[in-house]
Amino acid sequence: MKKNAKIIAAAAVVLLLLSALIFDAKNMTGAIVRSIETCLYTIIPALFGFMVISSYLLRSGLYRILFKPLYLILRCVIRLNEEEFGIFLLSLFGGYPVGAKLAAENKLTRNILPYCYCPSPGFVISTAGFGLFSNSRAGLAVYLSNVLACVILSVLLNIRRKDITDEKSRPPLQLNAFTPAVMSAGSALFPVCAVIVAFGVIKGTLQFIGIESTIIFAVLEISSISQFVPNPVFLPFIAALFSTGGLCILMQIPAILGPGAKAKNKIPLRGFFWWRIPAALLSAAICRLLMPFIDFTAYIPVSTAETAVISTQAGSPIASAALLIMAVILVRTAGESASA
Repeated sequence: MKKNAKIIAAAAVVLLLLSALIFDAKNMTGAIVRSIETCLYTIIPALFGFMVISSYLLRSGLYRILFKPLYLILRCVIRLNEEEFGIFLLSLFGGYPVGAKLAAENKLTRNILPYCYCPSPGFVISTAGFGLFSNSRAGLAVYLSNVLACVILSVLLNIRRKDITDEKSRPPLQLNAFTPAVMSAGSALFPVCAVIVAFGVIKGTLQFIGIESTIIFAVLEISSISQFVPNPVFLPFIAALFSTGGLCILMQIPAILGPGAKAKNKIPLRGFFWWRIPAALLSAAICRLLMPFIDFTAYIPVSTAETAVISTQAGSPIASAALLIMAVILVRTAGESASA
Protein backbone atom coordinates (compact mmCIF):
# COMPACT_ATOMS: atom_id res chain seq x y z
CA MET A 1 0.00 0.00 0.00
CA LYS A 2 2.82 2.37 0.94
CA LYS A 3 4.68 1.57 -2.27
CA ASN A 4 1.53 2.20 -4.32
CA ALA A 5 1.10 5.59 -2.63
CA LYS A 6 4.64 6.53 -3.62
CA ILE A 7 4.02 5.48 -7.21
CA ILE A 8 0.78 7.47 -7.35
CA ALA A 9 2.48 10.53 -5.84
CA ALA A 10 5.38 10.32 -8.28
CA ALA A 11 3.00 9.93 -11.22
CA ALA A 12 0.99 12.95 -10.04
CA VAL A 13 4.14 15.09 -9.85
CA VAL A 14 5.22 14.01 -13.34
CA LEU A 15 1.77 14.82 -14.75
CA LEU A 16 1.90 18.21 -13.06
CA LEU A 17 5.29 18.97 -14.60
CA LEU A 18 4.13 17.85 -18.04
CA SER A 19 0.98 19.96 -17.77
CA ALA A 20 3.01 23.04 -16.93
CA LEU A 21 5.44 22.40 -19.80
CA ILE A 22 2.57 21.95 -22.29
CA PHE A 23 -0.04 24.49 -21.18
CA ASP A 24 2.30 27.19 -19.87
CA ALA A 25 5.14 26.73 -22.34
CA LYS A 26 6.06 30.41 -22.58
CA ASN A 27 6.52 30.96 -18.84
CA MET A 28 8.24 27.58 -18.39
CA THR A 29 10.67 28.43 -21.17
CA GLY A 30 11.35 31.72 -19.45
CA ALA A 31 11.99 29.92 -16.15
CA ILE A 32 14.50 27.61 -17.83
CA VAL A 33 16.24 30.52 -19.56
CA ARG A 34 16.51 32.39 -16.25
CA SER A 35 18.04 29.30 -14.63
CA ILE A 36 20.60 29.03 -17.42
CA GLU A 37 21.41 32.73 -17.03
CA THR A 38 21.88 32.15 -13.29
CA CYS A 39 24.43 29.46 -14.10
CA LEU A 40 26.22 31.61 -16.69
CA TYR A 41 26.29 34.91 -14.81
CA THR A 42 26.33 33.85 -11.15
CA ILE A 43 27.17 30.21 -10.42
CA ILE A 44 30.02 29.57 -12.87
CA PRO A 45 31.81 32.90 -12.22
CA ALA A 46 31.47 32.41 -8.46
CA LEU A 47 32.44 28.72 -8.25
CA PHE A 48 34.68 27.81 -11.18
CA GLY A 49 37.76 29.78 -10.17
CA PHE A 50 37.64 28.67 -6.57
CA MET A 51 37.00 25.05 -7.55
CA VAL A 52 40.10 25.11 -9.78
CA ILE A 53 42.25 26.67 -7.07
CA SER A 54 40.99 24.39 -4.28
CA SER A 55 41.45 21.29 -6.43
CA TYR A 56 44.95 22.43 -7.41
CA LEU A 57 45.93 23.07 -3.79
CA LEU A 58 44.91 19.55 -2.78
CA ARG A 59 46.22 17.76 -5.88
CA SER A 60 49.58 19.53 -5.75
CA GLY A 61 49.99 19.20 -1.99
CA LEU A 62 50.49 22.95 -1.53
CA TYR A 63 47.76 22.99 1.12
CA ARG A 64 50.26 21.32 3.47
CA ILE A 65 52.41 24.44 3.29
CA LEU A 66 49.76 27.18 3.16
CA PHE A 67 47.51 25.82 5.91
CA LYS A 68 50.23 24.42 8.19
CA PRO A 69 50.35 27.31 10.73
CA LEU A 70 46.58 27.36 11.22
CA TYR A 71 46.44 23.56 11.29
CA LEU A 72 49.01 23.35 14.11
CA ILE A 73 46.93 25.78 16.16
CA LEU A 74 43.51 24.16 15.63
CA ARG A 75 44.24 20.45 15.20
CA CYS A 76 43.72 19.62 18.87
CA VAL A 77 40.32 21.33 18.86
CA ILE A 78 38.87 20.33 15.50
CA ARG A 79 40.70 16.97 15.47
CA LEU A 80 41.05 16.51 11.72
CA ASN A 81 44.07 15.24 9.88
CA GLU A 82 45.91 17.59 7.56
CA GLU A 83 44.06 16.62 4.38
CA GLU A 84 40.64 16.80 6.04
CA PHE A 85 41.53 20.16 7.56
CA GLY A 86 42.46 21.48 4.12
CA ILE A 87 39.10 20.40 2.68
CA PHE A 88 37.27 21.79 5.71
CA LEU A 89 38.98 25.18 5.44
CA LEU A 90 38.44 25.45 1.68
CA SER A 91 34.76 24.49 2.04
CA LEU A 92 34.17 27.41 4.42
CA PHE A 93 35.25 29.92 1.77
CA GLY A 94 34.48 28.22 -1.53
CA GLY A 95 30.74 27.68 -1.38
CA TYR A 96 28.34 24.82 -0.78
CA PRO A 97 29.49 22.19 -3.36
CA VAL A 98 33.23 22.61 -2.76
CA GLY A 99 33.44 20.35 0.29
CA ALA A 100 31.59 17.49 -1.42
CA LYS A 101 33.61 17.89 -4.60
CA LEU A 102 36.95 17.81 -2.76
CA ALA A 103 35.89 14.90 -0.52
CA ALA A 104 34.93 12.83 -3.57
CA GLU A 105 38.02 13.84 -5.54
CA ASN A 106 40.36 12.85 -2.72
CA LYS A 107 38.51 9.58 -1.97
CA LEU A 108 38.10 10.19 1.75
CA THR A 109 36.95 7.21 3.78
CA ARG A 110 35.34 9.37 6.49
CA ASN A 111 32.16 11.39 6.06
CA ILE A 112 33.12 15.02 6.66
CA LEU A 113 30.21 16.50 4.70
CA PRO A 114 28.06 17.48 7.73
CA TYR A 115 30.53 20.26 8.57
CA CYS A 116 32.12 20.86 5.15
CA TYR A 117 29.02 22.58 3.82
CA CYS A 118 28.93 26.36 3.94
CA PRO A 119 28.01 29.26 1.63
CA SER A 120 30.76 31.48 0.29
CA PRO A 121 31.10 34.88 1.99
CA GLY A 122 30.60 36.78 -1.25
CA PHE A 123 27.33 34.97 -1.99
CA VAL A 124 25.87 35.56 1.48
CA ILE A 125 26.94 39.19 1.74
CA SER A 126 25.64 40.04 -1.73
CA THR A 127 22.34 38.14 -1.28
CA ALA A 128 21.38 38.56 2.37
CA GLY A 129 23.48 41.66 3.04
CA PHE A 130 23.33 44.14 0.17
CA GLY A 131 20.55 42.37 -1.73
CA LEU A 132 18.07 42.27 1.16
CA PHE A 133 19.11 44.70 3.90
CA SER A 134 21.51 47.00 1.98
CA ASN A 135 23.76 46.21 4.92
CA SER A 136 27.01 44.27 4.60
CA ARG A 137 27.09 43.56 8.34
CA ALA A 138 23.82 41.65 8.13
CA GLY A 139 25.28 39.38 5.45
CA LEU A 140 28.50 39.02 7.40
CA ALA A 141 26.54 37.98 10.52
CA VAL A 142 24.72 35.29 8.52
CA TYR A 143 27.99 34.02 7.07
CA LEU A 144 29.79 33.96 10.43
CA SER A 145 26.88 32.11 12.03
CA ASN A 146 27.10 29.43 9.30
CA VAL A 147 30.88 29.14 9.71
CA LEU A 148 30.68 28.84 13.50
CA ALA A 149 27.93 26.23 13.18
CA CYS A 150 30.22 24.16 10.93
CA VAL A 151 33.10 24.53 13.41
CA ILE A 152 30.88 23.44 16.32
CA LEU A 153 29.62 20.42 14.38
CA SER A 154 33.19 19.47 13.51
CA VAL A 155 34.21 19.61 17.16
CA LEU A 156 31.17 17.62 18.32
CA LEU A 157 31.48 14.91 15.68
CA ASN A 158 35.21 14.42 16.22
CA ILE A 159 35.53 15.00 19.96
CA ARG A 160 36.31 11.33 20.68
CA ARG A 161 38.37 10.73 17.59
CA LYS A 162 41.89 9.44 18.13
CA ASP A 163 43.12 8.59 14.61
CA ILE A 164 44.18 12.12 13.61
CA THR A 165 47.84 11.37 12.96
CA ASP A 166 48.90 12.16 9.41
CA GLU A 167 50.67 9.70 7.18
CA LYS A 168 54.43 9.67 7.74
CA SER A 169 55.26 9.29 4.03
CA ARG A 170 54.08 12.29 2.06
CA PRO A 171 54.10 12.32 -1.75
CA PRO A 172 56.22 15.10 -3.25
CA LEU A 173 54.60 18.33 -4.39
CA GLN A 174 52.98 18.00 -7.82
CA LEU A 175 53.06 21.47 -9.31
CA ASN A 176 51.89 20.21 -12.73
CA ALA A 177 48.38 19.44 -11.43
CA PHE A 178 46.76 22.54 -12.95
CA THR A 179 45.19 20.89 -16.00
CA PRO A 180 43.61 18.02 -14.00
CA ALA A 181 42.28 20.62 -11.55
CA VAL A 182 40.64 22.59 -14.37
CA MET A 183 39.04 19.46 -15.84
CA SER A 184 37.84 18.34 -12.41
CA ALA A 185 36.21 21.71 -11.75
CA GLY A 186 34.47 21.65 -15.13
CA SER A 187 33.10 18.14 -14.59
CA ALA A 188 31.79 19.13 -11.14
CA LEU A 189 30.04 22.26 -12.39
CA PHE A 190 27.98 20.43 -15.01
CA PRO A 191 25.77 18.47 -12.53
CA VAL A 192 25.48 21.61 -10.39
CA CYS A 193 24.10 23.62 -13.33
CA ALA A 194 21.87 20.73 -14.42
CA VAL A 195 20.22 20.63 -10.98
CA ILE A 196 19.73 24.42 -11.04
CA VAL A 197 17.95 24.22 -14.41
CA ALA A 198 15.79 21.34 -13.10
CA PHE A 199 14.75 23.47 -10.12
CA GLY A 200 13.92 26.26 -12.53
CA VAL A 201 11.37 23.89 -14.05
CA ILE A 202 10.02 23.08 -10.58
CA LYS A 203 9.71 26.75 -9.66
CA GLY A 204 7.93 27.48 -12.94
CA THR A 205 5.52 24.61 -12.23
CA LEU A 206 4.74 25.98 -8.78
CA GLN A 207 3.92 29.35 -10.31
CA PHE A 208 1.74 27.57 -12.87
CA ILE A 209 -0.43 26.15 -10.07
CA GLY A 210 -0.58 29.41 -8.13
CA ILE A 211 2.28 29.31 -5.62
CA GLU A 212 3.91 32.72 -5.16
CA SER A 213 5.35 32.33 -1.67
CA THR A 214 8.77 33.88 -1.06
CA ILE A 215 9.39 31.43 1.79
CA ILE A 216 8.68 28.40 -0.37
CA PHE A 217 10.84 29.73 -3.19
CA ALA A 218 13.68 30.41 -0.74
CA VAL A 219 13.41 26.87 0.64
CA LEU A 220 13.66 25.60 -2.93
CA GLU A 221 16.38 27.99 -4.12
CA ILE A 222 18.28 30.06 -1.56
CA SER A 223 18.96 33.09 -3.78
CA SER A 224 15.19 33.82 -3.73
CA ILE A 225 15.74 35.04 -0.18
CA SER A 226 16.57 38.48 -1.61
CA GLN A 227 12.83 38.84 -2.36
CA PHE A 228 11.97 38.93 1.37
CA VAL A 229 10.84 42.20 2.88
CA PRO A 230 13.87 43.38 4.93
CA ASN A 231 12.67 42.89 8.48
CA PRO A 232 15.67 42.41 10.84
CA VAL A 233 13.56 40.14 13.08
CA PHE A 234 13.87 37.39 10.49
CA LEU A 235 17.68 37.45 10.24
CA PRO A 236 18.14 34.27 12.39
CA PHE A 237 15.61 32.48 10.18
CA ILE A 238 17.58 33.63 7.13
CA ALA A 239 20.79 32.31 8.70
CA ALA A 240 19.09 28.95 9.26
CA LEU A 241 18.01 28.83 5.61
CA PHE A 242 21.53 29.59 4.42
CA SER A 243 22.83 26.80 6.65
CA THR A 244 20.62 24.30 4.80
CA GLY A 245 21.27 25.86 1.40
CA GLY A 246 17.77 25.10 0.16
CA LEU A 247 16.63 21.98 -1.66
CA CYS A 248 18.35 22.95 -4.90
CA ILE A 249 21.82 23.08 -3.34
CA LEU A 250 21.13 20.01 -1.19
CA MET A 251 20.40 18.06 -4.37
CA GLN A 252 23.63 19.32 -5.95
CA ILE A 253 25.63 17.31 -3.40
CA PRO A 254 24.47 13.83 -4.53
CA ALA A 255 24.83 15.07 -8.12
CA ILE A 256 28.49 15.90 -7.48
CA LEU A 257 29.11 12.63 -5.64
CA GLY A 258 27.42 10.60 -8.40
CA PRO A 259 28.86 9.11 -11.58
CA GLY A 260 28.87 12.51 -13.29
CA ALA A 261 31.57 13.68 -10.90
CA LYS A 262 33.50 10.39 -11.20
CA ALA A 263 33.39 9.81 -7.47
CA LYS A 264 35.17 6.56 -6.71
CA ASN A 265 33.90 6.36 -3.17
CA LYS A 266 30.32 6.41 -1.94
CA ILE A 267 29.97 8.96 0.84
CA PRO A 268 26.78 8.34 2.85
CA LEU A 269 24.34 11.22 2.52
CA ARG A 270 21.64 10.29 5.01
CA GLY A 271 23.65 11.62 7.95
CA PHE A 272 24.55 14.73 5.98
CA PHE A 273 20.86 15.56 5.43
CA TRP A 274 19.94 14.95 9.07
CA TRP A 275 22.80 17.12 10.36
CA ARG A 276 21.40 20.08 8.44
CA ILE A 277 18.73 20.41 11.17
CA PRO A 278 21.11 21.03 14.12
CA ALA A 279 23.32 23.12 11.81
CA ALA A 280 20.33 25.36 11.00
CA LEU A 281 19.40 25.69 14.68
CA LEU A 282 22.99 26.54 15.63
CA SER A 283 23.21 29.13 12.85
CA ALA A 284 19.96 30.78 13.96
CA ALA A 285 21.09 30.90 17.60
CA ILE A 286 24.52 32.33 16.76
CA CYS A 287 23.01 34.89 14.39
CA ARG A 288 20.64 36.02 17.14
CA LEU A 289 23.63 36.63 19.40
CA LEU A 290 25.33 38.70 16.68
CA MET A 291 22.31 40.88 15.92
CA PRO A 292 22.99 43.52 18.64
CA PHE A 293 26.20 44.40 16.78
CA ILE A 294 24.30 45.35 13.59
CA ASP A 295 22.87 48.83 13.14
CA PHE A 296 19.92 48.16 10.85
CA THR A 297 18.42 51.64 11.24
CA ALA A 298 21.35 53.14 9.36
CA TYR A 299 20.26 51.27 6.23
CA ILE A 300 16.52 50.51 6.56
CA PRO A 301 13.81 53.10 7.26
CA VAL A 302 12.29 52.57 10.72
CA SER A 303 8.76 52.41 9.31
CA THR A 304 9.80 49.59 6.97
CA ALA A 305 11.56 47.66 9.72
CA GLU A 306 8.54 47.95 12.01
CA THR A 307 5.91 46.89 9.50
CA ALA A 308 7.73 44.47 7.21
CA VAL A 309 6.22 41.00 6.98
CA ILE A 310 7.37 38.07 4.87
CA SER A 311 4.74 37.03 2.34
CA THR A 312 3.37 33.54 2.97
CA GLN A 313 0.62 33.42 0.38
CA ALA A 314 0.84 29.94 -1.11
CA GLY A 315 -2.07 29.80 -3.53
CA SER A 316 -3.97 26.73 -2.32
CA PRO A 317 -3.60 23.67 -0.06
CA ILE A 318 -3.33 21.45 -3.15
CA ALA A 319 -0.39 23.49 -4.44
CA SER A 320 1.36 23.29 -1.07
CA ALA A 321 0.80 19.52 -0.96
CA ALA A 322 2.33 19.20 -4.42
CA LEU A 323 5.42 21.08 -3.24
CA LEU A 324 5.72 18.82 -0.19
CA ILE A 325 5.46 15.69 -2.35
CA MET A 326 8.19 16.95 -4.69
CA ALA A 327 10.49 17.77 -1.78
CA VAL A 328 10.02 14.33 -0.18
CA ILE A 329 10.67 12.55 -3.49
CA LEU A 330 13.83 14.56 -4.11
CA VAL A 331 15.27 13.89 -0.66
CA ARG A 332 14.37 10.19 -0.64
CA THR A 333 15.78 9.73 -4.12
CA ALA A 334 19.06 11.27 -3.06
CA GLY A 335 19.21 9.07 0.03
CA GLU A 336 18.46 5.90 -1.89
CA SER A 337 21.03 6.68 -4.58
CA ALA A 338 23.65 7.30 -1.93
CA SER A 339 22.96 4.04 -0.08
CA ALA A 340 22.82 1.97 -3.25
